Amino acid sequence: MAKKKISVVYVIADSSMTGAPRHLLSLVSNLDPKDFSVSVILPQGPLAEAFNQQRINTFLVPMRSRSDMAAVNAIQKLLVKYDPDIVHAHGQRAGLLARLAVKGLPIKVVYTEHTWTKDFKLDNPLLHWVHLRSMRMLDKWTDATIAVSNAVADFLVSMNITKPDKIKVIYNGIDIVADRKDDDEAKLLEKYVILQKDIVIGTVGSLNMQKDTVMLLRAMPRILKKLPNAKLVIVGAGPLQKWLVGLTKKLRIDNSVIFTGMLPKVNAILKTFSIFVLCSRSESFGLSILEAMKAHVPVIATRVGGIPEIITSNRNGILVEPGDPKQLAIVIMKLLNDKKLQRKLVMGGDETLHRFTITMMVRETEKLYKQLINK
Repeated sequence: MAKKKISVVYVIADSSMTGAPRHLLSLVSNLDPKDFSVSVILPQGPLAEAFNQQRINTFLVPMRSRSDMAAVNAIQKLLVKYDPDIVHAHGQRAGLLARLAVKGLPIKVVYTEHTWTKDFKLDNPLLHWVHLRSMRMLDKWTDATIAVSNAVADFLVSMNITKPDKIKVIYNGIDIVADRKDDDEAKLLEKYVILQKDIVIGTVGSLNMQKDTVMLLRAMPRILKKLPNAKLVIVGAGPLQKWLVGLTKKLRIDNSVIFTGMLPKVNAILKTFSIFVLCSRSESFGLSILEAMKAHVPVIATRVGGIPEIITSNRNGILVEPGDPKQLAIVIMKLLNDKKLQRKLVMGGDETLHRFTITMMVRETEKLYKQLINK
């Protein structure tokens, strides 16, 4: 008699292809089909299209806000109809809507926290307090919480949002198999008018307050004084994009800064970078750091959140303090002028990748699901 598969329904409110959605795509795409059957509830968007291309069962539900009761009702109807063993929600909005929907149903609940660490702050202090209070409340209807780093786990436990016996750290993972060779890199150099003599400083991430791309822009005038052929390539989109473009004009660096917008794949553009810089004020993990390491690009990143769990300074990257453009400019110029250190960091990055693989992430998650079902 065939063993019954564990059925898992994932819920995510973000259908872009940024951090948490890409994490979920990697997880769902690599679960063992012999042991698990999966479906995903999410809004329309690039992530939904990616799941459809892989013929993964999806249900499109708009999730317009954390108080979207129409979404709660739609999710609840799907859960009643399909009766999964586990609901696994990703991110704040889906975490709230899914846990309200599952209340009273005999379904195990897993929640992955992708954002909150001690460094993460909402602009509105009252809203910040309300979010933390709702997270504590929702833990009553949660069987297990996955933290994507120890920084996330430590915060959730220290704030009494969950208990140590309900939380498990499972790092994000990356496919460490080399991407196939093609001519994408040459096409990108031509498209963005990047010359062979140019020194390319690059970053990848959402253009929001937490990523603090402003710090990198404010470092550029100092860098351009010493290295006039430097170019800054910013990959990503977000609410601050228009403002950041305006800032490049005020700083008179607009001729040296390229905004690519969101790219479906980042490997080819990463290979055009001389160095990769991540200036986050808050970072739960830092998947883009691993992607830069995979592309053999030396990394500079801020000492916040889960980043020090990936980077040991001067071994596989360089850590800098957040919010200090002057110091960042000095470190960038020092690294650009030190080929030996660049090679050392790239070699260290190669070794680091083996600690953060998709295979490890998926197997740890599968193990957690089986433990919940066997309880």
